[in-house]
Amino acid sequence: MTLRDECWTIMLEQIVRTGKFKLGDLPLKDSERHTARRVARQMQEYDWLTRDSPSAAIWRAGPKAEMLLNLSEDKLELARN
Repeated sequence: MTLRDECWTIMLEQIVRTGKFKLGDLPLKDSERHTARRVARQMQEYDWLTRDSPSAAIWRAGPKAEMLLNLSEDKLELARN
């Protein structure tokens, strides 16, 4: 599995668990953060993730994740706050 694939998987798993995340909270090495940031931006372009602003540190479940990952309303509400 490539690092990009691993980042994609880790981010989706985190969205399913908590509905949101910061890149620093993910189990990645410092040297992998740049790739993780690029992957998160790509996921945002595909509507899997969203942020409140381009500089926001918190990534949240995007419209596609909400629709396809069967996220509970409780997790979605926590992620919005």
